[in-house]
Amino acid sequence: MAAMNYKLEKLIGLSKPIELLGLLASWLLVGGLFLSSVRATPKAYAVWIGLASGLSFVCLDWLGFFQLHVPKPRMSGFVSLFIALPVSTFLAKWVVAAALPAARIGNAEALLAVVLVGVIFGSAQELIARIQQAIGAQCTLLTCLAPEDLAALNAQIKDAEAAWWVRVRPLEKNPLLPLGPRRSKQAVVISKRTANDLKDCADLISEHLSGRRIVDVSQLLRELRGRVDLSDPDGWSFLLASTPQLLHIRLYFYLKAIVEPILAMILVAAFSPLLLATAAAILWTSGWPVIYAQERVGYRGKTFMMYKFRTMSTHAEDSGARWASDGDPRVTPLGRVLRKTRLDELPQLFNVIRGDLGFVGPRPERPEFYRMLSEHVPLFSMRLLVRPGITGWAQVRQGYAASVEESRTKLEYDLYYVQNMSHKFDFRVLVHTAALMLKGGGGR
Repeated sequence: MAAMNYKLEKLIGLSKPIELLGLLASWLLVGGLFLSSVRATPKAYAVWIGLASGLSFVCLDWLGFFQLHVPKPRMSGFVSLFIALPVSTFLAKWVVAAALPAARIGNAEALLAVVLVGVIFGSAQELIARIQQAIGAQCTLLTCLAPEDLAALNAQIKDAEAAWWVRVRPLEKNPLLPLGPRRSKQAVVISKRTANDLKDCADLISEHLSGRRIVDVSQLLRELRGRVDLSDPDGWSFLLASTPQLLHIRLYFYLKAIVEPILAMILVAAFSPLLLATAAAILWTSGWPVIYAQERVGYRGKTFMMYKFRTMSTHAEDSGARWASDGDPRVTPLGRVLRKTRLDELPQLFNVIRGDLGFVGPRPERPEFYRMLSEHVPLFSMRLLVRPGITGWAQVRQGYAASVEESRTKLEYDLYYVQNMSHKFDFRVLVHTAALMLKGGGGR
């Protein structure tokens, strides 16, 4: 099932007023329940509730909750809720304590508020989704498309399981009729073939003046799929649809290269009991070696040794390198569990410390696979323009690739990531990854 991608909401003009009101109402309800029992002054308590609700909305928006969870609740949405609420609640608590020293909001009260707001708001979102599904579609796409483009759009909406909330109907082409009311949940979808001459676009200009958004079908399909279309490698559209690499985004990637190795060292220390336990389990069940080092092609074509917990038998590649497949007999019973939960990737924290990998980016390929795929898949080398990662957009949306065709699809996801690189996108990939680990999906 395809989740809504993070630029789709902006593209077709959806808004979040119901979710914002629901979050604020949840905090006010929790605030009313606590008001008589807290030790803080009413003023400090009100400031805390207001600040926590505002920060939680910002955090949820950054983590993509309103795209991952709405209109249909998903595991990724619940993960973003689990991350955003504690961070925003305790941050608001510390800010209030610093600004109003007399305020006394205990950790237990803050933690209970997190749990209650999560339960109330999560339940409200589930209810909203059911109500929206019961009353019908919430977004209308008015199309002015060639038959093949319309067929592709309808097929993608069906594939994304969005037919219950996205309605497609033709645009009435009569610019002389009175303009209808502006509807924020309506967008006009066009293509180059249907709007290639300005003299034939009076009806589209009329729709633009009425306040409706005009959307290119190729861009809409790209956002619905979450990947570019390599069958039409249009550099013009790719560059114009890319996220502008503004100063704050470039600063994020500069700081990321500095902070990630430090964060990786902290995570190695934090997960050292798990690392040791996993190593001991591999040693007990299948012997040495515990760590498997494999050559990979990294940033700008530089090769490096990538570390993983060994999940296959020691003779898995005696006949040469080959892709893993579903139910691969070379994978050990313990290795199957490690792959499903992604725990086999933990040693790659050492690659992050060395600077070979980041936390988020395209997954690095083995040299022999890279050479073969570069010959069969156009633009495959473009993956090397950014630093590879432990997890990536292609990894969470498609999983492992075990053929040339799957690698082509994976490249489409990777190029979508290259096109839209930003701090928000990285955070949302991490949320997707956490959800996959909880579900045990994506491994072979």
